[in-house]
Amino acid sequence: MRQTERDRKHERAEDGMDVMDTYVIVDLETTGHSVKSGDELIEFAAVVVQGSEVIERYSTLIRPSRPIPPFITQLTTITDQDVASAPAFEDVIPDIWKMLDGRVFVAHNVSFDLNFLNESLELAGYLPFQGRAIDTVELARILYPTLESHALESLADTFGLVHTDAHRALSDAEATAELFIQQLNRLRTLPVVTLKQLRRLSESWTSNIEPLLDDLIVEIGIRPDDETTYDIHRKIALRRLTDSFEPAVEREPFEPFLHRTIEETLPSLFDQFEPRQSQFEMMRHVYKALDDEATLLIEAGTGTGKTLAYLIPSAHHALETKRPVVVSTHTIQLQEQLLNRDLPILKAIFPEIEFTLLKGRRNYIDLRKFEMVLEETNDGMLSAMCKAMVLVWLTETETGDLEELSLPGAATQGPASFKRLIQADAATDFGRFDPWYSRDFFTRAVLRSKEADIIVTNHALLFSDLQHQAGILPTDTPLILDEAHQVEEVASHHFGVTFDAIQFDRLFKWFGYGADGKFHSRLLQLADLTSVSEETEAFSKETDQALAQVDVELDDLLTALQSLGKKKDQRQTVRFEREGDVFRPIREVAKRLENRLRTLRMSLRQMLRLLDEHKEHMTFKQRAVIGDLKAFIGDVREIESVLYETMLTRDDDAVSWVELNLANRKLTSVYTQPVEIGPLLHERLFAKRPTILTSATMTVSGRFGFIERRLGLDGQDVRRVVLASPFDFKKQAKLFVPSDIPLINEVPLPHFVDQIAASIARIANVTKGRMLVLFTSNELLRLTHEAVRHQLDDAYTLLAQGVSGGSRSRLTKQFKRIDQSILFGTASFWEGVDIPGEALTCLVIVRLPFAPPDQPVIQARSEKIEATGKSSFFELSLPQAVIRFKQGVGRLIRSKEDYGAIFVFDRRVETTRYGKQFLNSLPAVDRIEGSLETSLAELELFLDEKEETTLGNQR
Repeated sequence: MRQTERDRKHERAEDGMDVMDTYVIVDLETTGHSVKSGDELIEFAAVVVQGSEVIERYSTLIRPSRPIPPFITQLTTITDQDVASAPAFEDVIPDIWKMLDGRVFVAHNVSFDLNFLNESLELAGYLPFQGRAIDTVELARILYPTLESHALESLADTFGLVHTDAHRALSDAEATAELFIQQLNRLRTLPVVTLKQLRRLSESWTSNIEPLLDDLIVEIGIRPDDETTYDIHRKIALRRLTDSFEPAVEREPFEPFLHRTIEETLPSLFDQFEPRQSQFEMMRHVYKALDDEATLLIEAGTGTGKTLAYLIPSAHHALETKRPVVVSTHTIQLQEQLLNRDLPILKAIFPEIEFTLLKGRRNYIDLRKFEMVLEETNDGMLSAMCKAMVLVWLTETETGDLEELSLPGAATQGPASFKRLIQADAATDFGRFDPWYSRDFFTRAVLRSKEADIIVTNHALLFSDLQHQAGILPTDTPLILDEAHQVEEVASHHFGVTFDAIQFDRLFKWFGYGADGKFHSRLLQLADLTSVSEETEAFSKETDQALAQVDVELDDLLTALQSLGKKKDQRQTVRFEREGDVFRPIREVAKRLENRLRTLRMSLRQMLRLLDEHKEHMTFKQRAVIGDLKAFIGDVREIESVLYETMLTRDDDAVSWVELNLANRKLTSVYTQPVEIGPLLHERLFAKRPTILTSATMTVSGRFGFIERRLGLDGQDVRRVVLASPFDFKKQAKLFVPSDIPLINEVPLPHFVDQIAASIARIANVTKGRMLVLFTSNELLRLTHEAVRHQLDDAYTLLAQGVSGGSRSRLTKQFKRIDQSILFGTASFWEGVDIPGEALTCLVIVRLPFAPPDQPVIQARSEKIEATGKSSFFELSLPQAVIRFKQGVGRLIRSKEDYGAIFVFDRRVETTRYGKQFLNSLPAVDRIEGSLETSLAELELFLDEKEETTLGNQR
């Protein structure tokens, strides 16, 4: 079938309008990815855009010479029957060429569409299209730099584009045309100074967009509004920030305020507001603890709404006492969620509240560094794209937080990545000598935090600030620790030290040793200008020699560390005692490396001293070289310190281990962490400020004893509150523990994998997928995924962490979007994954989540407990596993409308004395006993009943 549409506008274009400014947006559907492998077109569509309007459309099915593969039919819905009477490719080439001739070729991922089409044309004996081409994926990356996904479907959702028939050529071409028109309009809104920077960078892009940018720059000319809309400084445009101010109001007492908030304010802010008694109880407990400057442990079950339950009393208390409250979340992602979802609600309740989000310095862009990177001209395509993304982003961002940017993966990884080059850090902070000082985003964030009522941060910055006593966060104001069950691990990590061999790569590459010598040559050029070239050159030679010696000693150290490996595994973790005989030769090599690093640092300091004496007469850019040299010296000093703390000093209260990669010695890391973090936390945190610790999972069998012991709160004056979930688990969920699934130690591993794979497949056929399967081992996950894949038909989509590719966030989004999908997860999927609604109907826990006993930190903690005559299993391993189990179960029911089944394949919850602790820590839920067959019959009845109830409610 062929369809063509021409209107009067197109006829006018043919009568004399310049078609060079006309764009043809093309989309192809094909039997595969490679013409050379015999793949062919099955559908072609083109949409012609002139100005900001569509003036012509064309689409046709194409008959291939071989059957369409089933997965292509599944993706596109195009069948062999659909194309049976369609023209062959050779028959439609004249029409295709008529659409392309003299126009700019535009596609979403242009390299695929244009290359496939050109190879097909050449195969048919025609000339390829050789005109200009523009890639809307590339433009989307640059013009919408904060979007996580640039897939067409995702962009269509974001911008409300018409895209009713994804993976059909005309629908995709129409959506891409709409997107391209939006992109043209977005370019017109950018300040001229940014367009000029983009024009310079565009020569390295895939898209031939230079003529378009030239025309826009001429068309816009000098736009006076740019100066008032943007803050233009040193040829870079930033978003102009304005400080809003709400006058302070007198605070009413908390109880009457709370009643008014419950009865009037919250119902006005939510369409379907349902009062939750546990949430209001939590508000009262939090306010009372803040008012009494007390330490409070409060477990708030899933659905309590704990974030608002601590934010509202915190805001009231902060405004009432003129003392800020610091709120710390486990991750930056949770921090952002709180900022975007919950703090706007808080602002609606307290219009005068001032809140700020504060992260570590390295999360922010350093505008001085970016300016210098921007001026470098030897750009590859990746670098040019990243610079363009940052330029556009700077016209939008209020925070300068690099996490907002969705830079390509290659631009964020490694010691010399683009992101690393533009990150702020303390060592290269020029303070008031920086021409960007008044616009520095991190400085602004810190200054805002001094005026804020609520400061939102993350555990990493909180404990890093505590350890280094950097003074970024206030130390004597009330603190809320959300996700408090994570505090021990995060604090242990930040009070520990890591020696990472990859740090030396940055050391060598950045200075120029063994690379292009870029920074080294900048130093020598500066020395020439300041008349100290002879002395500097002498020290430069010393530095080169010192770097070479460091390289040799590092190689010896990594070789010595590899000797600790006891197994043939490529990757292994080995705990070591620093005072033992085995470690003595390693310690000797480490001492030599420390001496070489000290020699290097002293040589660099001499060079710095010479240059520093002349800095009063230097330009900003020349001073920047000195600043970078200071940073480099700081890096060397830091590595010296880390080397000493991990391998050269004795610490009986710490545990040390090495992570080896036998395939690549440069991936070796040495760690040292305190065995017990409780005393440190008590001394530096809990003894100095009122603290509220909250989480959905803090208790074991209803008691806080475990977390109190681990955090150094046992024996302290602590308030304890447990608030049950408002969800009715007896109605919303069923718990199944099939009696005929073997334990992993009862049968050979292949037999165990076959059994659980068969069980997962049978459950999936009842639930129609919609399953999250949680593992404690990557290897078991991989084996089970492979086995399930062979037991289910193609109607099911299997997504597996570490197998399918993609981040946790991406896998979760795919799982929500794809019907009949099963998600296999380990580690991070046990918590922090929110999948409300029908996307998740069944949760499978394959094994109870005990931490591996050979993990160095767990091992050392267990030994310390055993030395006191207590059981490390009951004091440490079991409570940890129970809390993790509660986290896993919490993935299933996320709202009052949710329902689902929990399958626990580990019979130890039923057959062991300690297993009851797992079940007793869950909300009251009906437990179904018996074989898998019995469980499946009960499951089917339960789901039928729930689906009927849901349909009834919808009617």
